[in-house]
Amino acid sequence: MLKKGMKGIAVTLAFLVVMFLIMNWDVRQGVKHYTSTHPMTETLSSSASIDIFNTGKSFYASFFQDIENAKNHVWIHFFIIRDDDISNEFFDLLIEKAKNGVDVRLSVDFLGSDIHKNTIKKMENSGVKFVNSRPISWNNVFYSLHHRNHRRLISIDEEIAYIGGFNMGKEYLGKDPELGYWRDYHIRLAGQAGTEIYKQFKRDWIEDGGESIKSVPFPYMSNGKNEGDIHFVFSTGHSLVGRTIDWITGAKESVTITTPYFIPNKKLITALKKAVKRGVKVNILVPDHTDAWFTKPPSYRIEKSLIKEGVNFYLYQKGFFHGKVMVIDHEWADVGTANWDPRSFRLNDESNCIIRNKAAARQLESLIEKDIRDSEKLTKKTFSELPVWERLLQKTPAWLYNYF
Repeated sequence: MLKKGMKGIAVTLAFLVVMFLIMNWDVRQGVKHYTSTHPMTETLSSSASIDIFNTGKSFYASFFQDIENAKNHVWIHFFIIRDDDISNEFFDLLIEKAKNGVDVRLSVDFLGSDIHKNTIKKMENSGVKFVNSRPISWNNVFYSLHHRNHRRLISIDEEIAYIGGFNMGKEYLGKDPELGYWRDYHIRLAGQAGTEIYKQFKRDWIEDGGESIKSVPFPYMSNGKNEGDIHFVFSTGHSLVGRTIDWITGAKESVTITTPYFIPNKKLITALKKAVKRGVKVNILVPDHTDAWFTKPPSYRIEKSLIKEGVNFYLYQKGFFHGKVMVIDHEWADVGTANWDPRSFRLNDESNCIIRNKAAARQLESLIEKDIRDSEKLTKKTFSELPVWERLLQKTPAWLYNYF
C-alpha cells in the first residue's frame, strides 16, 4: 500500500514538472513573439500641470469630478475593477455620461475584474462600451494567461489623464479588513501630455477587439498650473529593465524607490550596487505587510546583499504600501504601474510617466519621506528573526519566482 502511495506521489510530481517545463517553454516563446511585435514606446516630451494623489479618497474625488465634467469622451483602463459600493458609484457615473452622449469606454484586464455580468450588461445597454483586455489566446496559451495589461490609463476629453497605482475598489479606500490602510501614488495630468495616454488607450482598445474609435481631439486649455516636461514609457517585457538601469546609472546624488514587490534581476541589483559605490544614496521603501506573501521570502536574499553594500531599506508600517515611484537626484521622477518584480519587467504591459520637473519631484520625495517616517528600517538583525519557513523560502529559485 505504501509503495502504491509513493508511486502515486512520484507520478504526480513528474506530471507537475513536465507541465511546468511546457508552461515555461510556452511563456518564453510568447514573450519572444509578443515583444518583437510590441517594442517599448518612449514618447516625446510635452507639457502638463501635475497633481499628485496618495490616498484613494483624494484620487477618487478628483477622478469622479473629472468624469462629471467630461464633454467629449471618458476612456478608462484599470487592471482591477471590483463590484462594490465605490465601484457601483463609478459605474453609475459612466452610465449617466453615456446617456448624455459622451463617448464612454471601459477596459479591464481579463483576469482582473470582479464585475458581475448583469452590471456589464446594464452599462452596455446604457451606451458604455466595454472590453476585457488581453483575453486568453490558444496561441501560447500559458503566456497569454501570464501576460496581463497592468497599465492604468485614463483619458478624459484628451486634455486630462491619470496614471499610477490605484485601481477601482474598496481596498483602495482602506476598507479591506486584512490589508487596512492603503498607501498608493497616482498623478493627474492636464495638458498636451494627456494626448499620449489617449493614443495608448486607443492602441490597446483596438488590439483587444474593441469597437473602432472615431474621435475628434478636444482642444487643450491650460489652467496655468506648474507646467512641466512629461514623457511616457509604454513597455512589455525586459525592455523596461534596460531603461531603468539607464536611469539608475545616470544618478549622481540619490535614488529613491518605492514598490510593493521587490524581486529585481541581477542586472538591476548590480546597477543599484554600482550606484552606492559611486556615492549615490539609495533608499528603497517596501511594505512590511503585503497582499502577496509569497513575494517576500525571495526578496530577502536580495535585500541582504544590497544592505551589505549600503542600500537603505524601509518597511512601511501604517498599512499596505502599493506605490510605484522612483525619484532621481531630487530633480525628476518616474510614477507609473511597474513594480520591481519579474511580472512587470518580463510579462506585463506597463505604463510609466517620466516627470522632468523639480517641484513635482521634490513634492513626491517629501511625501515619500513622510512614508519613511511611518516605516521601520530593515537591518541584518531582522533577517535572523525570520520564521523557519520564510528562511527556507529565501532560496526559491529564479525560474520559479519569475512567475510571482
